[in-house]
Amino acid sequence: MLRIATIGTSMITNEFIAAVKENPQTEVGAIYSRNADRGAAFATTNGLPNVPVYDDLDTLLADPTIDLVYIASPNNLHFDQTKAVLLAGKHVITEKPAFTNPDQFAVIARLLNARNHQYYFEAARHIHTPNFIKMQHALAGHTVTGALLSYAKYSSRYDQVLAGEEPNIFSPRFAGGALQDLGVYLVYAAIALFGKPLAAHYEPHMLTTGVDGGGVGTLTYPNFTVVLRPDKTVQSRVPSEIYLGKDTVWTDNIAELQQLRYYHGSGEQFDDLATTQPANGMSSELARFVDIIQQNDRAAFAELFQLSARVNEVLYALRQDAGLHFPVTVEAAADDE
Repeated sequence: MLRIATIGTSMITNEFIAAVKENPQTEVGAIYSRNADRGAAFATTNGLPNVPVYDDLDTLLADPTIDLVYIASPNNLHFDQTKAVLLAGKHVITEKPAFTNPDQFAVIARLLNARNHQYYFEAARHIHTPNFIKMQHALAGHTVTGALLSYAKYSSRYDQVLAGEEPNIFSPRFAGGALQDLGVYLVYAAIALFGKPLAAHYEPHMLTTGVDGGGVGTLTYPNFTVVLRPDKTVQSRVPSEIYLGKDTVWTDNIAELQQLRYYHGSGEQFDDLATTQPANGMSSELARFVDIIQQNDRAAFAELFQLSARVNEVLYALRQDAGLHFPVTVEAAADDE
């Protein structure tokens, strides 16, 4: 049984806790929030009134009953908190995007190289779902000739931007913006399916806050191009498609993958490839992470770690290409978005 502590009190942590409760190999062992009252209310809301609530990170990390820490704080805090968890001798799951640049990733890599009994995972849930795996199988043996990966979802926090405010997810101080928040899904899918690209280019739609509200990216491969369309200022229903010459692999949403089809030629005939997805989108990734830890599967871990490293490199390259820069040091933020 793995006892898990959570950092962060936003909706995604609610979902993660629900996944922990569903998994017979895990249980919630502690809640962390910089605000003790918020943490206590969060624990009660999630049906965990008797779980310890910490408002000091060092005290949480000193708790010998905690095996693993899940980090869902604002993006700019991920690196320092992940480093602290590893130095405390615990496993860690960090929400995507885990780190803002390859230098941070290299530090985590060095820590893990010295601690081969510990595990770090980036929580890119969509690549662990049954339908993403079905998509990978559908592409096997085919020649990819291009792809359009789209994820555009209007953010309720964008209304605050329009009102002249700077919420965390639209702030460079907190490593925000559409590419970081939604584009990470697209980059993860592209690299998991096609590998690391030769080049990366991003044309952002800049907001007054100093980050991108959306944009168009391209990942260049030897014989095809992948177009990326992340956006947090519009509500789009454009699907994602992978082109195999005259055939097309289609999904309604590359981050959710509820529908998955293989279209034959130019007609409307298709094979329905979709299978049943877990009700909780985080269940599949948690199950895989727990299995890797319990089986001490270093090969599976190395594969996921390399994927995480490549995603970090490509996201950074896209931002550099677009002139999107985040401060190296920023003050602490609230636990939620």
